Amino acid sequence: MHARHPLKPDLHHADSTSLAMRTAQPRHSFNTSSSSIGTHGGVPPSPSGRNTSHGGFRGGGTFSHSPRSTLSGSGKARGRRKKRYPVLFLLGLLMTVWVFAPAIHHVVTGIHKVFIRGLLFKIDRPDVCLPSTPAPSDLADDDPIEGLPAADLTDLPGTIPTGRPAKVGIISLCDHNVDAICAASVANKQQYADRHGYHVIVDGDVIDETRPTSWSKLLAMRKYLPYYDYLFYVDADTLVTNPELKLEDIVDYGYDQILAADRNGLNCGVWLIRNTPWSLWFLDEMWAQTQLVNPQTFVLFHYEQRAMHYLYQSKVWTASVKQPAYQQANTVRARTKVINACVFNSYPAWYRKDDFIVHLAGLKGIAKCLTFRHYYQKAQQKFALSGTSLGSVGEETDVPAPSWGTCFFGRI
Repeated sequence: MHARHPLKPDLHHADSTSLAMRTAQPRHSFNTSSSSIGTHGGVPPSPSGRNTSHGGFRGGGTFSHSPRSTLSGSGKARGRRKKRYPVLFLLGLLMTVWVFAPAIHHVVTGIHKVFIRGLLFKIDRPDVCLPSTPAPSDLADDDPIEGLPAADLTDLPGTIPTGRPAKVGIISLCDHNVDAICAASVANKQQYADRHGYHVIVDGDVIDETRPTSWSKLLAMRKYLPYYDYLFYVDADTLVTNPELKLEDIVDYGYDQILAADRNGLNCGVWLIRNTPWSLWFLDEMWAQTQLVNPQTFVLFHYEQRAMHYLYQSKVWTASVKQPAYQQANTVRARTKVINACVFNSYPAWYRKDDFIVHLAGLKGIAKCLTFRHYYQKAQQKFALSGTSLGSVGEETDVPAPSWGTCFFGRI
């Protein structure tokens, strides 16, 4: 008969089980004394008096995670993320507005200046603008100023000597701020010049980097005026839209210079000037107004336009800028002929289809480029319909309009 051996306890198994039980305690626990537990068998009572031994924490004692509590935590996290969505959207919207604010401003301003301004403000002009159309009296502002010395009218310019045609130059400036329209603008002027036998001058070397580029038109005109009977300066944001009109029809040999007047008075973005000693002196005098380059007090207008209004002592200038009067203003007024803007400086708001030149003054960025593109295409159609020119079509004149991509992403 075999004796039975008592089973030896599996010490390894018992130890591991005990260890597992000891280590399987909840991650979050509260040490409570038996006095605080009461008669609920070690399970703290819930607020409703129900036993909560299935898990979770209701009022004290042991806390353990359960599937319900895990799902509830995930739901709360999702709720917090959803609350952040409007904030993130608002931040993204603000960043977008910040980046595109200049373009938006240019477009809104352009819409106003091209479409709305003409409805709000009327300018006295004929439907068909003749080369001799004078500016309205309130805009011409050419009466002598009382209290200042009388005008010096010695050596007034005379007619061009007979027997030869007048030598005429069309001059303009381009810098990196108008890269998108520069080539097309020069091509437009070249087409017009070829038709009538004029010269086109674009000299970037004269630009003085110590001042805004617009001031350098004075240097360019001063450099080339001695070689011509008269110069016709035009900003890069202008376009010839009536190729039939000749500059000889506009020039008045009794004046040293001709300027057009807009709602703010004289505008020297388009400027016809004779080769006379006084004209050369006047260009030097305008350049010498260094106090208007970076003025320390409030002044109207921008760049060389300030110098023009100061030397002319226009009403709009003297009413707003409190400075001593320029003593030779009456001479400047007497030697300057002021014509209607429709003659060679029409703004889009008041432009008519047969006007000589459209000037996109005040337009910037995308608005300027797209408006330029519109008028350039119309000008090309007029040049094509108006017949042959004295010159042949070449690379200088065969330039397409700025593309949509150039207008939106180019430098303008």
